[in-house]
Amino acid sequence: MNHNADNFPLLDHISSGVLAIDSDGKIALWNKALEQWHGTKRESMLEKNIYDCFPHLNQDVFKNQVNDIFQSHDGSTFTFGSDQPLFPCLLENGTARTLQVTVSLLADHSLALFSIEDQSKQHQLIDSYKQMAKDLNTELEQRTALESQNARLVSAIDQAGEAVIITNSCGNIEYVNKAFYQQTGWNMDEGDPIGFYHVLFSDSDENFKAHIDEVLTAGETWQGRHDITCKDGNTFTASISIAPITDSNEHATHSVIIQEDISQQVLVDEKLRRSQKQEALITLVGGIAHDFNNLLAGLVGQVYLASREVKDLPKTAERLKKIQKISQEAAEIVKQLLTFARQGEHDAKEFPLDAFIKEFSKLAQHTVPESIRWVIDFKPGLYAFRGDANQLQQALLNIVQNSVEACADTEGAQIELILKPLDGEDSFRFIKKYPVLRHGNFAHILIQDNGRGIRPENIDKIFDPFYSSKQLGSGLGLAIVMGCVRHHHGIIDVDSSLESGTRFHIFLPMKAVKREQDFSHPQGMISAKILLVDDDPRVLEPTQELLESMGHVVELASDGQEACEKFELQVDAWDIVITDMVMPRMNGLESAKRMRLLRPEIPIIFATGYDQSLVIENTRKMKDSILIGKPFNPDELDQIILNMIKKK
Repeated sequence: MNHNADNFPLLDHISSGVLAIDSDGKIALWNKALEQWHGTKRESMLEKNIYDCFPHLNQDVFKNQVNDIFQSHDGSTFTFGSDQPLFPCLLENGTARTLQVTVSLLADHSLALFSIEDQSKQHQLIDSYKQMAKDLNTELEQRTALESQNARLVSAIDQAGEAVIITNSCGNIEYVNKAFYQQTGWNMDEGDPIGFYHVLFSDSDENFKAHIDEVLTAGETWQGRHDITCKDGNTFTASISIAPITDSNEHATHSVIIQEDISQQVLVDEKLRRSQKQEALITLVGGIAHDFNNLLAGLVGQVYLASREVKDLPKTAERLKKIQKISQEAAEIVKQLLTFARQGEHDAKEFPLDAFIKEFSKLAQHTVPESIRWVIDFKPGLYAFRGDANQLQQALLNIVQNSVEACADTEGAQIELILKPLDGEDSFRFIKKYPVLRHGNFAHILIQDNGRGIRPENIDKIFDPFYSSKQLGSGLGLAIVMGCVRHHHGIIDVDSSLESGTRFHIFLPMKAVKREQDFSHPQGMISAKILLVDDDPRVLEPTQELLESMGHVVELASDGQEACEKFELQVDAWDIVITDMVMPRMNGLESAKRMRLLRPEIPIIFATGYDQSLVIENTRKMKDSILIGKPFNPDELDQIILNMIKKK
């Protein structure tokens, strides 16, 4: 039977590919669609065996399926999907067509009919949809990640301690973080609180504002410090950095401003500067005091000797006594210069602070004019205190004198002195400010007046050495107060207002200290052989005369090295050594240690023109030694020598 496609003219007009084979596998039909897809003419394919044309079909599995079609008469079919390419047909772009093949029986002609559907476009469309879905999913994931990143960035910026401000090229604020509101006092609910950033700058002249405008519009970088005005009108010092934000064409469109509140840092820096200034003054005053004390030591010795030689001239003797008294007062002034930096003990004794305050009140009352009411108030308590009563008395007098001056023009002026334990409602306020008060037992001394207060711009300066103003006194007075309080490991706090006056709060640590035994030795005519060591002849010579006038035998050494050499020549000859602390070649402490190697029991008196607190820790470790300050009090020096010799 001729199964040429001419017998099936409709097959050339359908879009599907059609071929048919007989039971032997010969190709009986090959329509136009297949000619185009496969690129093979019908004439060359007809009567050829399909297994010769498509060798990959020459398999039992495929042949069995085809045989089943011929043997079945119930119209059954089977289909090969696009994943089972039976007939390789290419698209114009060279890629394989996606074909779906359905095989059925053409019973009237005993042919197996292959209907071939080209699903390339559908698959391309499906692949395109899949790719679009994949791209969309990727974009959504990237957008979600970007939004999450932006959210973290915004959260991080909001959590930053520095204010972050974004302005446009005109200086208008477009974004601020939370720190900006916290710094300036604006409320986030108020929206955009200000139009131009530079209007926040406090007390800026027009030139500075013009410069900031130029920076913001030109996109230049600017760094510096400036005071920023808050919503309520208050100001704070800020460290500011302005940098440009540019577009793809490098044109500045916005500016980002980082603004840090450095008010506390400025205060710390100022305190550090004042501390360094004090340290420099301490060094200067210490050097001056050392030389001045040496001069006074020589002067006191000479005056003492002169007073013994003019007993028959009562007026001259009286004048010499006055000179001696003035010299001692000068020595006290030097001590006051050193007081504001003291760190160690000096003349420390135990005494009840309430009894001291009562006696001090009597003394202070004499310095208060009758026009000012003097009020004292004592709360019961245990006030066991160890300290330098003279130093504390001078410090409190300085505060009272300042209060007197502050009340000079005040009607109904009053100065009140209060002593009480640190307790009650006030304690919480002070403990919060000074946590160290939480530990230990503190007495609270309060001196308050209702005079003209201290101006806010001056209150941080009142303890600076040599600072003074009309209402604050001599300048050194409150520096001495600060030094005294620090020396006693206490705390001082000041609050003041121009309307209500000033309050000085002093907190001193109370502690129970065992009372020292009082050794009393009667004056006796004892002659001691003394090795006197000092590098200053202005001290050495008059002190020698002073000691010799007391009946002692004195030999001199100009420094620690010479003293050791003389001591080694006559180890057992000396009763006591009096040595300066600071000397060239070898200082007093080193030479004393060398002498003690030869005579461990030799008594030693250390003398210093510096603040004794600077060397007391080293000298107190040495047994049978004592530290005294220059200038010497002749009677006290003689008594010390006798006491130390009698202990031997």
